[in-house]
Amino acid sequence: MASFNPRSPLAAAGALGLVLALGFSACQKVPYTGRSQVVALSLDAEANLGSEAFTEILAAESVIPSGALHSQVSGVASGISTHAPAPFNNLDWDFQLIHSESVNAFALPGGKVGVYTGILPVLANEGGLSSVVGHEVGHVVARHSGERITGMLALQTALTAADIGLSNTAMHDELMGLLGLGATVGVVLPFSRANELESDYLGGIFMAKDGYDPSESWAVWERMSALGGSSPIAIFSTHPSNSKRIQRLKEELPTFEKYYKKATTKKGRGNNLRIDLVPSAATGGSTNDSGSTKGSKGSKGESDSGSSSDSGSSSGSTKGESSSTKGESSSTKGSSATSEEASKPKTKTKGSKGK
Repeated sequence: MASFNPRSPLAAAGALGLVLALGFSACQKVPYTGRSQVVALSLDAEANLGSEAFTEILAAESVIPSGALHSQVSGVASGISTHAPAPFNNLDWDFQLIHSESVNAFALPGGKVGVYTGILPVLANEGGLSSVVGHEVGHVVARHSGERITGMLALQTALTAADIGLSNTAMHDELMGLLGLGATVGVVLPFSRANELESDYLGGIFMAKDGYDPSESWAVWERMSALGGSSPIAIFSTHPSNSKRIQRLKEELPTFEKYYKKATTKKGRGNNLRIDLVPSAATGGSTNDSGSTKGSKGSKGESDSGSSSDSGSSSGSTKGESSSTKGESSSTKGSSATSEEASKPKTKTKGSKGK
């Protein structure tokens, strides 16, 4: 698909005509960054599309719906979402823990976020988790998917607002790609490096406001670099180079510290993640911390694949599996949950709405 160039007279005219026809106010600014953007979809339309995609992805993944590890991940994620600005604090935030070796996480419009167990050893602690979740929440708040879909609408004049839905089989794979889930259908359309850096910045603010040490925002990428070695893993795909994003995050520390100092509770790095509770093997369907599973569908490929470098060049891969993180888990001291508690069924939780 051709890239959307907002400076092109034809593209600009198409986008303007679409916006006027749909009756949406398309020009707005991204919270905290102040960047101007054009989004032709309403928040409700975006949320519906994100919900459809989330349901489809989870149906083919091995979800961990309960247990001590699920509670730890959903608890941190829910806390982060409360700091999203209006109207995003009122989204139906839903955070799901997915059992997979994929070193990745993803976010969808409407507040649907998936975290793969393969990334937990790299995150190591609740502060690291808050950084990645904050980054994913940043994608939602900055409406990156909506911007990309707006570009598609402007270029494909035959497509109408009524066609925006995964039920449109002709556009299904491209829409999944625009949502950042392209590798699941063999179409890699990753977020731009500018989008990723913007989400890094927003994530740093959200984790700091929730009381987590903002230095963990770049410590995660230092650990990620050590893990990747010479073989890039999923989450590096067309993202900014690790050295660049580490540098940018450090440069923004004064901003992050301003919010950290105002946090009601200083959590520092938080407890270590209960990586010891990750089931030994993913078999599809849903599974709890004790390792029992339901369902038989295999998991699909991760949302990103390929490689990136300091020069900004990238190459896309369509269905590559990410590197395994076996044997590299961090210590799990600092959490009081026991294996006995983990084996007890617990009620599925969603991310809480902000007030």
